[in-house]
Amino acid sequence: MDKSGIYIAGSDMNAGKTTFSLGLISWLEEHQEGGASFMKPLGQKTTLLDGEPVGEDTFLVNTSLGLDIPLEYTAPFAMSSGISEKFLEEGHPSDMEKKIMKAFRYLRSISDVVVVEGTGHPGVGSVFNLCNASVASLMNIPVLLVLDAGIGKTIDRFTLCSSLFHDRDIPLLGVVINKVVKSKMEKIRKYLDPWFSERGIPVFGYIPYVKSFAKPSLGMLGRELGVETLISWKKNSDVPVEGFIAGFGSSSEIISEISNSPESALLLSSKRHEIVDAILARRLSSSLDKGPGAIVLCGKPNENESYIADACDKLDIPLYRSLKSTGDSVSVLNRRIFKIEPGESIKISEIVKTIKENVDIERMMAYLQSPERLQKRTAERPMKRLKSWVSKIFYRR
Repeated sequence: MDKSGIYIAGSDMNAGKTTFSLGLISWLEEHQEGGASFMKPLGQKTTLLDGEPVGEDTFLVNTSLGLDIPLEYTAPFAMSSGISEKFLEEGHPSDMEKKIMKAFRYLRSISDVVVVEGTGHPGVGSVFNLCNASVASLMNIPVLLVLDAGIGKTIDRFTLCSSLFHDRDIPLLGVVINKVVKSKMEKIRKYLDPWFSERGIPVFGYIPYVKSFAKPSLGMLGRELGVETLISWKKNSDVPVEGFIAGFGSSSEIISEISNSPESALLLSSKRHEIVDAILARRLSSSLDKGPGAIVLCGKPNENESYIADACDKLDIPLYRSLKSTGDSVSVLNRRIFKIEPGESIKISEIVKTIKENVDIERMMAYLQSPERLQKRTAERPMKRLKSWVSKIFYRR
């Protein structure tokens, strides 16, 4: 088993693999003389860089942590749209495994530890005969599972996800429980700690749910809504906004919502100047201490709006223009799952800090480097239990 690599698998999409990788690599860069490197063998979500598709998560980690690794090694294979159909029609690209292993060997040669991030849930990539377990087996490295917090749900997902690695004899390093609601932290630990302990599975940490990590930055919100005219721009545009308020109610109702959630962005029809006037008056009179986190005027501009831009600038309220209607803007944001972007330095710093404070990475690395600890730790397969049960019935003396 190659102890110079760790495969980060997750119970599903958006389980927290990339955020965990950010914190882990940052810690390794500080504590390992040879530092760490990162790769995502199968990039599912891509962005264009110099005209070429590049995995979004790979680009984020590589850029945010200043790893300066050529993308051909951090993202050897990008699963762009239509590639599954092409594979099923034309067959397996003969160089996929070779590209992945070439990249892994290169990264292993330039760093002490290679952090390899899986894609989606462990079964993703099966269409290419390269599910997460197959890739980990190819590299011969142990797996760490990032699981969404819960009790029954977490145990069920662990049993399902770990079985793929068990079938290929891939050692399970341990698990990390992510997105734990702080008020439920003790309860979840009370039940999960003994359950995993009985099965010899180390739990290296419980990461609390932080609402702002899943919320869009001001810059991201502007891009999502197709902002064409930016009336006013807050200097630090990567500050996260805490969701949004749909400005469909009366002045008093909307101001009440802003008071309850002052970091939220307000989506408001450009025809509703009376709402803007009420907000500005409340802010100037100090009866509304702060908020909203931003104002997005939706629809075509009206006359005599210059005073709004001037007032928002003085009150430090970011002000956007979107040509979409308020209803369309709300629909766009409701459908979108927001992930971290490279430019969100404040959010990335908070993520790294949260991971380091809540995950015992030093203990995790001790397990990785200790052959007697690094055993095949997976949940017992149902078929194995069934065979044992049948054996006891028919072969009992």
